[in-house]
Amino acid sequence: LAGSAPSASVCPTRPMSAPGAPSTAQQAAQTISQAVSRQDGAGLAAALRLDLGNTALIAQLNSSPPLEQICGRALVEPWDELLLEQLHYIKAAAAGEHEAAYSHCERAAACFQAAFEKESDWPVPALHSLCLNLRRAAAAADAALVAKGERAVRQQEAARTMQKFFQVCVTDRAPLPVSKKWGALVVINALFHVYFAINNLRLCQNLIRAVEGPAFPKALDGQTVEGRHFAKAEVVTYKYFTGRLALLNSDFGAAERQLSWAFERCPRAATGNKRLVLRYLVPVRLALGVFASEALLRKYGLDYFVPLCRAVHRGDLNAFEEQLATHQQRFIRHGSYLLVERSKLIVYRNFFRRVALLHPDKSTKLDIKRFQACLKATNTEMEVDEIECILANLIYCGYIKGYISHAHGKLVVSKGAPFPPLRELGLTSAV
Repeated sequence: LAGSAPSASVCPTRPMSAPGAPSTAQQAAQTISQAVSRQDGAGLAAALRLDLGNTALIAQLNSSPPLEQICGRALVEPWDELLLEQLHYIKAAAAGEHEAAYSHCERAAACFQAAFEKESDWPVPALHSLCLNLRRAAAAADAALVAKGERAVRQQEAARTMQKFFQVCVTDRAPLPVSKKWGALVVINALFHVYFAINNLRLCQNLIRAVEGPAFPKALDGQTVEGRHFAKAEVVTYKYFTGRLALLNSDFGAAERQLSWAFERCPRAATGNKRLVLRYLVPVRLALGVFASEALLRKYGLDYFVPLCRAVHRGDLNAFEEQLATHQQRFIRHGSYLLVERSKLIVYRNFFRRVALLHPDKSTKLDIKRFQACLKATNTEMEVDEIECILANLIYCGYIKGYISHAHGKLVVSKGAPFPPLRELGLTSAV
């Protein structure tokens, strides 16, 4: 993913037993029939949880069974067509026919929407399976289109389809305990996945505004509201994406809060998801003057951050530049390069702080030429004007309390805390 994210889980609903995925078309039809008659959302979700790992079902589909008869005998409209399109989707995807698979998946989603609009909230758990299938099918179809030299458009189409699900959820007027609004977060996270993948992040703000609106359930910190709550996995995913969006807006304080929430609540066993969160939480904490421990970074396979954090902490410009160049492509691929690069200003701050400690008697008038000499000693050639420019930027950002006396070639700093602790600055703007 352009924005990789923690795995989402089935959205919350009233507890019901969820059988395993059916291994034949007949079992799928029978399971859906029972789920519809009982209004069993978990059972419906399980029946629609058809994937390429279902080898028994795929073997049956390849034998060309009479699928229309199987679906039509057990189910009424539009559930019969929904299952039929789902089965065709699985068969096409297993055969590597990704464009056809997407078309079937999109039609299945349209059938579900037709039923969902007329039903109460009971089908909400099935939203997860349908959104997951739809975005995966769209990504595979786009890859196939690009391979043929054509424009990738399926993920955009999938987003429009999921937007219809979203509208059905957020405009539901039923009382909150039985509202379809509890399914909205599943769809929002699926849309985040797609918008990050197609690099259309401005549309994410519309979703966030809806969540922050007065009618949306106020349960995004794990609360239970009128007997209902969002699944923790869905909230973790939401916090992950909104944290990344805050980073892009240079709101480091909000990004740190959101990503920290996601990391702390993500299950310990989900090491891959915790690693994804840390990819962005580590550099944003660098900007806030908080350094991840070496043990934590090595535990989650983020060893490449260890020398980088050490360089920032020590104010080692050469080591920082070396690490940034070595891992440039990795950071670009993760979408965090500019954020990591911004930490260079923290490196300068720490370097100048160490030089300031060399001045006798804790003088408040620091010789800029001494800064120049120390930089030269580390093989960094820099003119005085350039050093003054960096110092001015540090003063503007609040990293240094003081002013520059250009006429005397001095940096005049405050007597009390000339280099304020980074964590106390509460940064919400660009570093």
